[in-house]
Formats: sequence, structure tokens, C-alpha cells
Amino acid sequence: MMQSEIIEKIRSGGQAELAWIYEEYRQEFLQWIGKEYRCSSDDSKDIYQLTILIFHDNIKQGKLEHLVSSVKTYLFGIGKNIALENMRKEKRYTPINQEKWLKEYLIDDTPQGTDESFFDLAKTALEKLGQPCQKLVEMFYYEKKSITEIATAMQYKNPETAKNQKCKCMARLRKIFDTEMTKPQNVVPHGYH
Repeated sequence: MMQSEIIEKIRSGGQAELAWIYEEYRQEFLQWIGKEYRCSSDDSKDIYQLTILIFHDNIKQGKLEHLVSSVKTYLFGIGKNIALENMRKEKRYTPINQEKWLKEYLIDDTPQGTDESFFDLAKTALEKLGQPCQKLVEMFYYEKKSITEIATAMQYKNPETAKNQKCKCMARLRKIFDTEMTKPQNVVPHGYH
């Protein structure tokens, strides 16, 4: 399948094509971003998931109609920009665009299309996260509460405890999302090229 066909299918709601791209470039991207920008395994996964979401957004919003390079080059370019932006903000990676990602795709009440939608997987992951993690993630990313406010509202010992819990919750959320993404019904067989 040609790149232009893949993009057109994704624009039309093609879950299988997006899932194929996700799997096709994932391992190489994670190794590259980890080595090139000294990202931890978890940070590399965050960057890759955000890269795929931006890729999808750009197609759906008409910002990407045809590629002048390969899908791989385009994805790696997005990843590079995210990594550099984060390096400028801090000495280590923080998911600066994760608030947007969570708000739009995990917490937003607006339907995201068909049941096959790629982003339904993200919503499912949040639902499977369970309490108190789901509440903590929603308070931080959707309600924009500070760690101090969350610590008070959720009766944590102190803000540092709430911050540590948020990190654990995000790690669990990533793991659940990855599990959902690799379920047989959500992964397209190899063969799209």
C-alpha cells in the first residue's frame, strides 16, 4: 500500500492503518530517541505515543495531505521536535504536550468517531486505570489542579507523595494503553507497505 493510500485511509477513520504504522516504526523509534536524546524507556514511549497522536491530528486536520518524505522520516521529525522542546524546558524529558493529549483523547466527552477509533483505545486505558489513579490524572490534566491542590483534595501526606503517585499512575496508564494497542483486534497483520 502506498503512503498516500495509507494517509487517505487514516483520514477516513482507518484504525488498522494507524495501528500498523504504530507497530511498524515503534521499536526503531524507541531505540533512536533513547540513544539520540538520552531518554529513559518510559520517556521514549511517551514521546512516541505523542508523535503518533500528532501525526493522526495533522492528517485529520488537513495539515498533512501528502508526504514529501517517508512516514518514518515524518514521525522521527515530530519526535525530534518534541525531544528538543522538552530538553529546552528541563534537563530531562517531561511530557509537555501530555495535557493536550489526555484532555483531547482520554478525558474529552466528545465522541471520537467509531468504536474502532484509535483514540477509543486511549479512553479505554483511562477507564481501566481505576481509582484513585483515574481521578488523580483527570484532576491534574483536565481540571488543571496543582499537585498541592490534588494532595489536599485526595488527602495525600504532602505534595511530593501526590507527585510520586501521579508518576506511578502515568506509568500504569502507558502500560494499559500499550496492552490495548497490541491486542489482536487492534493490530493489523504485517503486509501494508
